[in-house]
Amino acid sequence: MVTLYHILDGKLVRTPWQLGSALPERLVWADIMEPTTEEEHSLEALLGLDLPTRAEMREIEVSSRLYEVDGARFMTATVVSKADTQLAEAGAITFVMANHVLVSLRYSDPLSFTIFSARALKLPGQCESGETALAGLIEAIIDRAADVLENVATEMDTLSRNVFRSKINDGDSIDLEEALRSLGRFDDLTGKVRESLASIERVVSFLTQVLAPEVKKDYRARLKTMARDIRSIAEHASALAQKVNFLLDATLGMINIEQTRVIKILSVGATVFLPPTLIASVYGMNFELMPELHWDFGYPMAIVLMIVSAVLPYFYFKRKGWL
Repeated sequence: MVTLYHILDGKLVRTPWQLGSALPERLVWADIMEPTTEEEHSLEALLGLDLPTRAEMREIEVSSRLYEVDGARFMTATVVSKADTQLAEAGAITFVMANHVLVSLRYSDPLSFTIFSARALKLPGQCESGETALAGLIEAIIDRAADVLENVATEMDTLSRNVFRSKINDGDSIDLEEALRSLGRFDDLTGKVRESLASIERVVSFLTQVLAPEVKKDYRARLKTMARDIRSIAEHASALAQKVNFLLDATLGMINIEQTRVIKILSVGATVFLPPTLIASVYGMNFELMPELHWDFGYPMAIVLMIVSAVLPYFYFKRKGWL
């Protein structure tokens, strides 16, 4: 699917592109999502660009992600999508700046693109050129990363309260196994956001270097603000990663305490019933010279001995606080 954003009668217009159609005159942004081979070749011919393949977009070398060819600047960043689901993804997205036109090539659908698109249609000044469109997109990606981390922090605070305030023997205690799954999701999501922020920071640094002589002072200040925001959000992500590790250790500790409590109860129970078992074993032997077997009160005596031998250890353990 290819969506074109262009200026028409002083307004920003969004138009779906059909294979074989020409490009509008005042094109600002061409958003290419999961193109077919025919669409990709046709757009390359219309735009005069050699777009990277999906495999090339996955390259992690800086030289393969940030480069310039015949005046066109190619920048590939990792952007998180589906962050609100259990299946968060971090996909590569390539931004190409050529002749003041922005081209975005992607195979995922981050929420930041939808947010910026809706905002640009309401406020055309945010997408009056390819440079401003790229800056707005990067800002939307940064804002979305901050929102994701805020949601993670909120969920982690709730999980932390539940883990530390719940009692192991309480019927309403938290499911520690589910807590481990949540912590795994938090760690995975935080790691993806940190990876995304690192790649976006490299894109902003690259833009600052290559666009410095061409753009206005306020645009350069905008890039510096982005860089500061990225650093602050990355620090917050690092703090969240440390908290995830702490909660993981705490949850595992609670699981160990619960297991130890169960084992202790089983051990105490086995110890309590050991003396009655011994007495029953003694009087279960078939020796002839056992006078208790011929007593009229031998059976009640054995029952009383077994009860007493079980009650005494129970009260002893209770007094020691082991139960």
